[in-house]
Amino acid sequence: MNAALSLCLLMSLAQEKPAEPPKTPAPPPPAQEPVKVEPLLKTLANQITIGGQLRLRAEYRDPIAYNNPAGTPKDDQHEDADLLLERIRLNLTFTLADQITIFFQPQDQRTFGDEGAAATPVFVSDETNLDVHQGWVEVKDLLSPGLSLKIGRMELSYGDQRLVSPLDWSNIGRAWDGAKLRYQQPDWWAEAFYTVIKEVQGAEDDQDFYGFYASYVGVKDHEFDVYVFGRTLNDNLFTGETSGPANDRMDFTPGVRLKGKMAGFDYTAEGMVQRGEVGDDDVKAWAAALTFGYTFDIDWKPRIGVEYTHASGDGDPTDGDHETFDLMYGFGHFYQGFADIFSFKNGKDLALYLKVAPAPYLSFHVDIHTFTLDEDVDSWYNFAGAPIRTDATGAAGDEIGNEIDVHFRWAVGKHVKFWGGVTRFFAGDFVEDTKGAGTDGDMTWAFLQAVVEF
Repeated sequence: MNAALSLCLLMSLAQEKPAEPPKTPAPPPPAQEPVKVEPLLKTLANQITIGGQLRLRAEYRDPIAYNNPAGTPKDDQHEDADLLLERIRLNLTFTLADQITIFFQPQDQRTFGDEGAAATPVFVSDETNLDVHQGWVEVKDLLSPGLSLKIGRMELSYGDQRLVSPLDWSNIGRAWDGAKLRYQQPDWWAEAFYTVIKEVQGAEDDQDFYGFYASYVGVKDHEFDVYVFGRTLNDNLFTGETSGPANDRMDFTPGVRLKGKMAGFDYTAEGMVQRGEVGDDDVKAWAAALTFGYTFDIDWKPRIGVEYTHASGDGDPTDGDHETFDLMYGFGHFYQGFADIFSFKNGKDLALYLKVAPAPYLSFHVDIHTFTLDEDVDSWYNFAGAPIRTDATGAAGDEIGNEIDVHFRWAVGKHVKFWGGVTRFFAGDFVEDTKGAGTDGDMTWAFLQAVVEF
């Protein structure tokens, strides 16, 4: 009996779990280290890029203009004028991760000695001249790789800038408020944009600019582009050829562009039409540009090029068809001569370009232009598309004149650039025969520009 009891007791003890060793208490959490300032500053420095530009340009012009602005004595147009322009831009780029970029570009522009009346406080003029030139946010790879969206105030530039240009030559330049959607692939890209040029609260006088542009770049050193630009100018300032009331302008400008180079040769070919309404008139206009050049593979790399541009004018101001092409927001100063007295509008320009480059950082240029009107009963327009003179009878003919631009470009190191030259415009028969509206002499224009970039 004792033996059986002892055996049962031993079996019971064998089935019990051994006692667990006592648990070691967990160590207290380490004290949180304070944020180190130096690595944080380095991170921010990698995300923020600061740059900018200082530009000074002196200009001289004689005579001042060929038209006679209201309230200005005709003789005053024979006087010469000089001015000094200043522009400062500061570029601030903030990169958040790899997909989001924020860009802010304040700009100050002014003409020395032109700060308003003496009684006006200086800070008032400063506020007038200081503005935000660009300020936008861009999101890359939105929903799909290669798709990006940019929203804010931005510059727009397409093709050779004949129709849409930020106009960097201007002391102010151009920028648009809106949104732009871009899709980028290795062999092609496409953009669609919508911008507001003028927004009037409580009125229907808004002005909008929008468009689509696509380019195929799959062939080396060649571009094949198609586009369409549209405008809705609701300001009741446009009158038709009939005596109807002032109304709006709504138009579309589709076009194609080819550009390339091969074996020393280079070319561009661009054509566009314009359709829509101006007041009560139908818009039926067109324009084209052709260039061809050759660069010699010898010392100084001389290049000779020719260009012909043709923008339609209106040959019948009473038929209800508006046939004068409008250059929209193009870079007229670069293409139609430095004197800024001719336009890609009711005009034909045959140009010869000569260039030599003694060094990679230095080049000399001679540009020769012959200007004629497309329709002699339409107006002679300046580079911005504003009319200078009109002979509704057509008796003055179509010969505006010839222009020679002699200029140089010199890059002094990486951050300093100079550009200067002299222009002489030789007035043609149209200018002589319409001198009752202003001066009829030749014009001289000269400039020297210095740019410091950082």
